[in-house]
Amino acid sequence: MKNLAILLNMFLFISCHKEDTINHFLTKPVTQKELELNGFYKYSYEIIIDDKDKVDDTIRSVIKYDMYSNVKPEKNENGDIYPTKLWKFYSEDSIKNRKNMDYLKNELDNKIITYLFRNDSLFYKDVSIEFFDKTEKKVPNLTSRKKIINYYKKNKIPIEPKIKNANEGEKYATQFIIDGYFTRFFYSNKEDNFEMFTNYLTTSTAYPIKEDCYSGHIYKVYYFD
Repeated sequence: MKNLAILLNMFLFISCHKEDTINHFLTKPVTQKELELNGFYKYSYEIIIDDKDKVDDTIRSVIKYDMYSNVKPEKNENGDIYPTKLWKFYSEDSIKNRKNMDYLKNELDNKIITYLFRNDSLFYKDVSIEFFDKTEKKVPNLTSRKKIINYYKKNKIPIEPKIKNANEGEKYATQFIIDGYFTRFFYSNKEDNFEMFTNYLTTSTAYPIKEDCYSGHIYKVYYFD
């Protein structure tokens, strides 16, 4: 499939506050309705792709994206709606930085959850824990290869490492097939944060997206399917 430039025109359709009861660390697919019922904010946009033959009557296809996030919306100076800015603040934004970081800590509990649907099919999800509190039992400790494997085995969920041993490359050490879906983990050696990315439509686990979705701008992100 051709490269997709996404996150172009983002419009908010749902803004609600409900208790989130989904276990996002499991890879079982969820529906848009389930996310709506669990208080997620919905951002929708479309991408028009042509066949690049430079003919005026070119064949075009429209790709519809629906992004669900636990991060509430805000507007930039141009009136564009996007999820609350959490990254890439400059010195003159110190007050806004502090305010938004308080929101991340106190209202989101340091957890950022993003789902993307493409033409109503679940494409991927990204779960980012910005500060892992070992005393918090609601969040599993997924900060090492061993802990990841033990967590899913304990929950009787099939997990298969994409590599069998360290000789196959450290690059792939945190990539797994969990319950049939390609999933990758990113974590710090300090064990104070981690990120989980699951791809439901392709085998790629190379593009976690939180930096693009929560930086206060609408970026063009390209996927290679």
